Amino acid sequence: MSGPAAGARLVGLLVAVLVSAVAGLAVFILRTRLGSRATEAALWAGSAFGGSMAVALGALAFAFGG
Repeated sequence: MSGPAAGARLVGLLVAVLVSAVAGLAVFILRTRLGSRATEAALWAGSAFGGSMAVALGALAFAFGG
């Protein structure tokens, strides 16, 4: 598919990746500030990144009809 719909999907995907990266980074910073080890904080951050990416991609699939 080309045209405006493809551009909107690309922008949506880039926004989803950005939001997920910010969520993962925020969780990592918060966990390390609360006294967690860096490896444990990285696992939490990866989980936050994956979870928010799944939600964002699901919303994109719903919005654009799969």
